[in-house]
Amino acid sequence: MKRNLKKALSDILFQNTGSTTSILEVIMNKTVEVEIIQERIICDSNYSTQYNWGDSLVMRATTLKAGGIDISNNIVIYDADKVKQLDDFCVQNCLIPIGKIFSDLRKPAYLSKYCDFFNLTTTKYPVKEYQFIHNGKVYFHIIELYLEDNLFDILNGTLII
Repeated sequence: MKRNLKKALSDILFQNTGSTTSILEVIMNKTVEVEIIQERIICDSNYSTQYNWGDSLVMRATTLKAGGIDISNNIVIYDADKVKQLDDFCVQNCLIPIGKIFSDLRKPAYLSKYCDFFNLTTTKYPVKEYQFIHNGKVYFHIIELYLEDNLFDILNGTLII
């Protein structure tokens, strides 16, 4: 029985417990690449207080691409000093999708929110927001906005349906 492509994509993005990037690479038969849009120091007392982080945080904005096509826009917020506590882990200026790094570490991530984002043109985007937690401490706050139409275009060109 054929599954609805939208439902299948939703399950891939939001029901998996591993690296979404790795799964997308397999089904699209394309390497997912990272384009760093911006990486800067921010001060955000909400994140600092909520996660017991320092005052200076790193905000990293990226776009993930498959075959030159944008598939998601992402924001990762973290305390660089806290991340240094993780062995062999460097994310600053890293061109590897963060989900792949997490899967290599085999440490749990916690999905805190799945929602739809509507922009000013009322386009609906699926959004995944979660934290990377290790030993009860939050190391990363991650927001992923998926460009569903682009993903469908790639999947339609890749899958035999």
